[in-house]
Amino acid sequence: MTLRLLINTSLVISMLLCASVGFAQDNLNESESQSESSNTFFDSEDRQSFFAITIGGHKPFASGDNFMGEGLSGKSGIDFKVQMYVYKHLFIGLATGASYFDVKNQELLGSYRKSRIAENYIYLGYEFLPAENLRLGLNIAIDGDLNYKNSGFSASDIAEQHDSAKLNRYELYLYYELSKHFMVYLDYGYNVSKTDIRVPSELEDFFRKGKYSTIGIGLVFTIGSRDLISRFL
Repeated sequence: MTLRLLINTSLVISMLLCASVGFAQDNLNESESQSESSNTFFDSEDRQSFFAITIGGHKPFASGDNFMGEGLSGKSGIDFKVQMYVYKHLFIGLATGASYFDVKNQELLGSYRKSRIAENYIYLGYEFLPAENLRLGLNIAIDGDLNYKNSGFSASDIAEQHDSAKLNRYELYLYYELSKHFMVYLDYGYNVSKTDIRVPSELEDFFRKGKYSTIGIGLVFTIGSRDLISRFL
C-alpha cells in the first residue's frame, strides 16, 4: 500500500472516529474542565482539543539553484489535514494536498508546460498559546512522499509524465480562534523533495533535490475538549 493511499484511507477513518468519539465523551466534561482550567504558554485545559481538521489553499514559491527554483513558477495549491492531540498540545497528523506550477524554462526541464505535485505526509508537532484566541504551532513531516505529474507536452504522443520523490517538510502556523471549535489559520511551509529522476551524471546535483515554500490560509474545525491520553487518566 502506498503512503498516498494509506494517508487518504486514514483521513477518512479519522474523520469518522472524531465524529463518533469526540462529541459523546466531551459533552460530559466540557463545563467542568472550563471552570477548573489553568492557562499557560504551553498548556490550557479549556483550549484543549481531540481532533482538528484543516481545509485551505496556498501559494507555492520555488527557490534555489535546482530544477524547481530555476525551472518552475508557483501558481496555487490546496491542503487537507487531520491531526489528533496525543497529550495536551502535542499532536500527530495526516496531510494530503497538491501544488501547481507553470514551467518557466523548458530548456532546463523539457517540453512540458505544467507540473502538479501531489503531497502526502505524516507529521508531528506542538502548539503554543502566546495570547488569548491565538495558537502558534510547529510541525515536521516524519514520513512523506511527492508525485510529480508533468503535462502540456508539445509532442502529441506524450500525454503526461510522472516522477516521484521523498518529502521533508517543516511548517509554522498561526491559528486565530473565532469560537471554541472554529478557527482561521495562516501558515508557512518549507519543502525539500529528494527525487529519483534519472539524468546524466553531470545533472544529478541539479535534479536530485527540489525546494519550494508555501504560504497558506484556510479554516480549522476542532472536535472534543480532551487529548487522547487524558481520556484514560
